[in-house]
Amino acid sequence: MINQADINGVIFNHEITENINNITKDFDLALKSLGAKRYAYFYSGRHDQQPSIITNLPDEWLAEYEEGYLYNVDPVLDISKNTIIPFSWMTQGLNNTYNNQLAANALKYKIIKGHTFVSISHSSDIGVLTICADDNDPRLDSTIKDHKAEIQFALLSHHERFEKQYNQNRKSTRDKQIKKLSWREREVLNWIGCGKTYSETAMILSISERTIKFHISNIKNKLNVYSSRQAISIASEYGLIDNQ
Repeated sequence: MINQADINGVIFNHEITENINNITKDFDLALKSLGAKRYAYFYSGRHDQQPSIITNLPDEWLAEYEEGYLYNVDPVLDISKNTIIPFSWMTQGLNNTYNNQLAANALKYKIIKGHTFVSISHSSDIGVLTICADDNDPRLDSTIKDHKAEIQFALLSHHERFEKQYNQNRKSTRDKQIKKLSWREREVLNWIGCGKTYSETAMILSISERTIKFHISNIKNKLNVYSSRQAISIASEYGLIDNQ
């Protein structure tokens, strides 16, 4: 799902609120003032199945990137999980080492190379800013060199503001998701969260293991997570796990 921001050329892959839009306006202005013409910002929270993306790259690029689940094979995002030091990369190098579709997608939209900056919050949520270059932007390297510190500070400032607002929005959504859990689903979560296996939980609740798996599947769908571990982590945050 692509949403147009109230900023010329900037798009989101998630719901836009007024506060998020205003935070992004400031970030967009800061980057443009530093010579960053084409960029993509990726935000990944602990429980997110995919990153939230803000970019001024073409709508078609974002649509193909999302529909192809290219964030799952993007080496730039993988590297960003293990470093806070800015780094550079060439798209052509991705073609041999990583997913061919990823490189083809980048080259199609003239993403020849990029410079990436990373911000990691206290809660381990990651913000990744990639500034992209095409054949018509030969001065990007010198621009990055001259303004590296300012770009990093702009990212840190944006990431902190974005994370705060994003988590407020996410909590509101999560509260609604938790309310949708049935009494039986909460029971299943509690016992699994206490360390019981599916078969043990089935015996405790006097139901079949197949039914336990059915409830877990429903829980993951309702909480919009892809693993039972994530569901248990969320349940623990909401006090649904009785460890006594």
